[in-house]
Formats: sequence, C-alpha cells, structure tokens
Amino acid sequence: MSNALPYILLVIFYILLSAVSYYKSKFRLIIEVISVAVFILFFGFRGFIFYDWSSYYPAFESLPDVSTLFTQDWLKWGWEPGFILFASIVKELTNSYQFFVLLCTLINVILLTRFFKLFIPFLPLGFVMYFSMNGIAISTDLLRNSISICIFLNAIPYIQKRKIVPYISLCLLGATFHASSLAYIPLYFFLNKKLNIWIAMSIFLTANIIYLFHIPILKSFISLFVGILMPSTKLWIDSYLNMDATTTPALSIGYLERLLTATLIFCYYNNLIKRRNSPIFLNATLIFLITFLLLSEFRTISMRTSALFSFGYWIIWIDLIDCFKYKNNKILFVSFICLYSLVKTYSNCSSDVARYENVLFGVSNYNLRLVELRKSMSK
Repeated sequence: MSNALPYILLVIFYILLSAVSYYKSKFRLIIEVISVAVFILFFGFRGFIFYDWSSYYPAFESLPDVSTLFTQDWLKWGWEPGFILFASIVKELTNSYQFFVLLCTLINVILLTRFFKLFIPFLPLGFVMYFSMNGIAISTDLLRNSISICIFLNAIPYIQKRKIVPYISLCLLGATFHASSLAYIPLYFFLNKKLNIWIAMSIFLTANIIYLFHIPILKSFISLFVGILMPSTKLWIDSYLNMDATTTPALSIGYLERLLTATLIFCYYNNLIKRRNSPIFLNATLIFLITFLLLSEFRTISMRTSALFSFGYWIIWIDLIDCFKYKNNKILFVSFICLYSLVKTYSNCSSDVARYENVLFGVSNYNLRLVELRKSMSK
C-alpha cells in the first residue's frame, strides 16, 4: 500500500478538483491551473520510478554535443531522430537528465490539456481517467511514446474536419519521436465511420474466446511465417515470444472492466454517437479492447499496442455518464468511476519499482535505484 499511496492521493486530489469544478464553475480557471501545476510537480520532478529510466538515463548521458551529433551513428541509441535531436539539444543546454524529463512532462501536459479542453467539460476529470487508464505508465515509462501519443491527440480534430494534410503531418511529426505514430495514419480513413454493431460485437466475442481459452493464434502465425521466410531466425523469434508470453490469469479485474466497458458501449452505441455526432472515440475504445484481447499472448506487445488507443477510454467513460437517464444512476456510475480509479491505481502502482520519489525532496541516485530495480525484477 505504501508504494501506491502517492499515486492514490494524486487521483483523490483530482477527483476532489473535479467535484469543485462541477459545483463551483466560477473557480474553473483556477482549478485548471492547479491541475496542470500538480501534474508538472508530480511527474516533471519525479525520480527514477518504474522501469524505462534504466535505459533512458544512460542513453541520455552518452549523447554527444549537437555540433557532433550529425557525425554519429544514430542507430546505436535506438531512438527516433526527432527525439534524439530534442534530447541532444537539451543536453547541450543543461546536461541534466532531470531537466530533460521536466521538459518532456511540460510538452505532454500542454498537449493533453489542449486535447481535454476540446472534448471534456471538466479538466480534472480528464486527468482522473488518464491516470487510472494507462496514463501513469504513459507519463513515466513511455518517454518517447508519450510525446507521440499526445501529438496525435491534437490531430484528432482534423479527422472530424476531414483535413488529411495537417492530420498526416502531425502523425509524421509524432513518428519522429516514436515510430508507433505511423499506426495512426490509416485511422484517418475509418475511425470516423460508424461501425456495423453486429460485426463489432462478433469481432469482440471472437477476441474474448481467444483470450479466455489462451488460443495462441498470433504466436502460431508468426512462428509459421518466420519459419517459411527466415528459417535461420525461427529459434530466436520463438524464444523471444516465449519470454514475452503473459502469465496473467484470464479472469481478472482488468478483464471484467473491459467486458463492462464493451457491454456499455454496445448498449449505448447510438446515444454515444449522437452525443458527439462522431464515432471516433467509440471506435478507438473498441480497437483498444480488441487489440488487448487479441495480443494477450504477449504481455509487453499487448500493453504497448493497446496503450496507443487508451485515449478512447478517457472520453467514453465520461460520455457514458450522460447516457444514464436517471440522476441516481448517474451518481452511482460516477461513484463507480471514482472507486474503480482508486482500485486500478493501487493495482498498477503497488510494486517496489513504483516507489515514488521527487527531486524536490531528495531521491536515490541512479546506481542505487538500478540495484533495487534488478532485485525487484528477480523476485
């Protein structure tokens, strides 16, 4: 509980801000400023928490000066060119990894705030959904990917406006920070189209069967494909797939949450579309659910791929509040959202690697935290 406590308190704080914003609309601007400031304080000044800092920190330290950067082999960092250039410029200015993390956080919170202001009535509530639905992992473990995702979020209005040039331009810009943004480009052509509800339900049901019965469709396909085209690397690919194989039980709180979300979406599909006059976030949420289930054989791949579409969740769960006709049902659903957000936060942040530290109050150094990380991963 102690490891998750700072994150739980963070979510509770934003829940309270959401309530104040709802009942005291005249303070909304002040509340929004506080929301952004606390986000920056919590994530921008974080120490070495979760996992990815263990690779980002030494890579940042090894970056050359900007003047010599273009004479280097950029492939050795394993980063996209935009992120390498950005990191190298920051290092040239300050040579501080902590300041680099702060700048990444500033970029993320500015882009996130702009996105939430377009689609959510209360900014703090958007952050509550963000934190509880993959947002903490995105803000800590996905340093490159977080920027590319946030850039894409601001491209979504161009899907609605049918402006392909600025949309693809933003996706390509995001791809210079993380190549996964290229996966967003095809979405322009179908994310705004209403799905056949029966086809969507059939696909979701099939994905559930694959998930519940642990049918290794993807693994079998990849192994067969590699065996035919690249037989010399089949052994290596098979061992990687086995290493990444998930051990998570099929029936879990996370699975029940996804099942509930899909059920509510299918029940209120037309109402949700009418509310925004667009199926974008509905379709994104269905992609999130189906992708997670179909790729469930591989924990890392499943988590990273489905995270690209978490944004649908952040909007749909809030939109569902207005789909309930009676006030009491709305209150019950809001209460469920708040309670489940706390449960989800506890589940995601209770491990030793999540132990929160803030540079303003003193943090462990890199080597000490690395030893703790390795001990935690070896348990």
